Amino acid sequence: MKKLMGIVAAILILAGGAVAAMKWLAIGPFEEAGSIEGIREPEEELILIDLDPILLQVIREDQIAGTIQIQIKLETAGQENAIFLKRRLTKVSDAFLQDLHGFVPRLLRKKERLDAIILKDRLNVISGRLLGKGYINDVLVQSVVETPVR
Repeated sequence: MKKLMGIVAAILILAGGAVAAMKWLAIGPFEEAGSIEGIREPEEELILIDLDPILLQVIREDQIAGTIQIQIKLETAGQENAIFLKRRLTKVSDAFLQDLHGFVPRLLRKKERLDAIILKDRLNVISGRLLGKGYINDVLVQSVVETPVR
């Protein structure tokens, strides 16, 4: 009985080692699609779509403290997604504007200046909620210009 248990344990150890090796080497059932040399999945071209500049008024103590202008581009893959986005640019721009009116003042309370990386992450979340995954690959913040009132 002990001999049989030893043989079963050895077979299980060898099978586990074989599965681990196949997974590590990405062979057999663990082979990734398109990983064979010479065979590549066709990649769709990346298209950048310009969004009209977003202008935000920053209000402090019941006065306009300044204006912030944010220039944005949307990155999408494929012509079909580009057409879909161009038809919905006003909806996307409106969603960005509405969210940033609430988000930017909170951000400026914690930081002196706007951080483009934080804005980019926030706008990526908003675009994902609005249109779902797959339409907008990335939101690129081209420039952030803060103009104080004199």
